[in-house]
Amino acid sequence: MASKDSIAPDPPILIIGAGITGLLIAQALKQTGIRYIIFEREPSASHYRQREWGMSIHWSRPLLEELLPTGIHSRLREAQTDPSMDMSGKGDGQVEGGGYMVPFYNGQTGVFMKEMPMKNSIRVSRRKMRALCAEGIQIEYGKNISRIETSSDETTVVAYFEDGSTYRGSTLIGADGAKSKVRELIMGAEDAKPSSVDIVLYNVNVCYGDAQKAKAIRAVHPVNHVALHPGEGISVWTSIQDVPSPDEPETWKFQIMPSWKGTRDETMDDAARLSKLKEIAETLAEPWKSELKWIPDGTPVADNAVSYWKTTQWNNMGGRVTLAGDAAHPMPPHRGQGLNHCISDAMNLVTALKSVYGPSSSPVSLKVAILDYDTEVVKRGSEEVETSLKSAILIHQKMTEAPVLNQGYAKG
Repeated sequence: MASKDSIAPDPPILIIGAGITGLLIAQALKQTGIRYIIFEREPSASHYRQREWGMSIHWSRPLLEELLPTGIHSRLREAQTDPSMDMSGKGDGQVEGGGYMVPFYNGQTGVFMKEMPMKNSIRVSRRKMRALCAEGIQIEYGKNISRIETSSDETTVVAYFEDGSTYRGSTLIGADGAKSKVRELIMGAEDAKPSSVDIVLYNVNVCYGDAQKAKAIRAVHPVNHVALHPGEGISVWTSIQDVPSPDEPETWKFQIMPSWKGTRDETMDDAARLSKLKEIAETLAEPWKSELKWIPDGTPVADNAVSYWKTTQWNNMGGRVTLAGDAAHPMPPHRGQGLNHCISDAMNLVTALKSVYGPSSSPVSLKVAILDYDTEVVKRGSEEVETSLKSAILIHQKMTEAPVLNQGYAKG
């Protein structure tokens, strides 16, 4: 069902994917009064996705004020991994104007290497951020897109779903993630397929259940820190993931992302992966040695594929189909850029649609507006995919040459 209190276009904008990118687009269109329908392949709002993780919002943070309604934006702190933290730049390890310094350590010796600013940054939980952005948005769940067609005169687009339903729209936005089905449908399976990187990356959400252990890990930095082992080519990213109670460290959860150059063994189960981490721990200095060895038996250890897609121009069907977010530029996580580019896409795409359909619309055709959007996102996305890929490779080989240790977390 299309959003209420809305104006043109008729038929509405179709948004495929109710992740953060799709939801930000929906929130902004709703405020403008532009009609939309948003679809999600997950079966329901209560569907539990086990692989929770944290995300850094930094250079794109000012855009959220324009995308989100005031009542939701004012509660952004609720989505932080630690909502009790004031990230205005006044706390320990923070930078003037907001954000904080990310420290890097030699994981073999424990010696401090350098720190890089993550200006204007907050660290958010994917689960919390998605829930916040979904407030007030009606989502069509259980919708797996299977086919896309445009009318013969390219004035509308039709989305076909596996459940037999069809929806006609003025434009279709593929915001359906790194393995985007929309990207596959408009480019072909081979051209749309992400490329893998020979990097093993484990993602662990762990609660130690012990106040002293939790305080020892967080004492290095209140938000996150990185250890790099030059001898073994290992990177260990550690960040606070959930703080139910600041005064009860035994309840805190951490996200630990160890990664190293190698080939994934998809036959390993959680127990085998945890055993591997405890083996790696023996090569590390404190506190990274202990933070891995302390992980309780039975803790899930996700094996995340590290992949990318070199952003190239897609067939936008005369402005009727486009991509946004990870669907447009999936990249390795080692420079903390992914969500920021997703937010930038949402802002740019909404601006393009407002120029066509908004209440103060200028005489811009949809075809021109979407082509301009596509051109910018392809250039920006391809450049960042290349930089993030380079950082992911070098952080496990020639660590000091990695972009994250030179460019830091800045845009571009």
